[in-house]
Amino acid sequence: MRPSPFLLTCLLLLTALNLSAQSAAEGASTAQRGSQLIDPAAFGFGQPGYMVDTSFTATQDFANVAGGLDVFEVRTIMPLWSRKFGSTRIGVSLGYDFTQADFNGFAGLGGEDLHTLEAQIGVFWRPETSRWWGMSFVTPGLGSDFQGVSWDDFEVSGLGLLGYRFTDTFSLAGGAFARYGAQEGVLFPALGFIWQPDPFIVQVTPPFIVIGWRATDRLTLSLSAYPSGGSWDIEDPNVSRVDIGGWQTAASVIYKLTNRVTLSLRTGMNVGGELQLRDSQNREIFNETLESAPFGAFNVRFSF
Repeated sequence: MRPSPFLLTCLLLLTALNLSAQSAAEGASTAQRGSQLIDPAAFGFGQPGYMVDTSFTATQDFANVAGGLDVFEVRTIMPLWSRKFGSTRIGVSLGYDFTQADFNGFAGLGGEDLHTLEAQIGVFWRPETSRWWGMSFVTPGLGSDFQGVSWDDFEVSGLGLLGYRFTDTFSLAGGAFARYGAQEGVLFPALGFIWQPDPFIVQVTPPFIVIGWRATDRLTLSLSAYPSGGSWDIEDPNVSRVDIGGWQTAASVIYKLTNRVTLSLRTGMNVGGELQLRDSQNREIFNETLESAPFGAFNVRFSF
């Protein structure tokens, strides 16, 4: 499902910290240069590349009423352009998510095809002679069933960060994240760190956490926890906006098939779920807790 603002903040932090680590490794050995962040859910941080991720969540029963929610999702991320100007790099990427949510008649909703399309423009500054670095992102996008697109389908988010690389294995970053959409604005602090005591790696950008072990040059095992969710405007007589939230905890097996192709299989539980429905006046008409349910996912990544 579509990343929440919290998750988007974390992903951008991870991207920034990884770029800092890559800059630090430019003069290091081949093994160090190959060290990358772990991206078990294929959200797009780490080494640039094309990704496709498919996941299925078993029925999440409603806690207080009969029925449940079924979700199937396909996500893809496509880097479009990147260029370096001195100490500054500018990049553009495009992400698309297809989410098939079956509400099984709840609030009069059946199977809904939901779409998310987002562009991301990023600027990364990293002087070669300094341990300091900075970055910013602007991400316009829309979430809709594409039955009718209006201004309420659009949103824009932005992130500004300042970071410091203490050592070749430890980086820290802090800043702020803002988003505006559906007539609401939010502002969050952003803080995170990456620690890589080879062959282990700890990526902590709350609430996104990954602990990984590179068992071999090709095989990586990881445990991860991160929020999941999405927001979409839809065309329905009673419901105009759908918000699905939750957390995913997963164990992953990541295998590097070739120097460019990586396969990943993960399984775990979707927990702490919530379904919120709003009408055309942005008034809440339903807010239902979702019971925990298992999920499984598979993704393919082609790295540059």
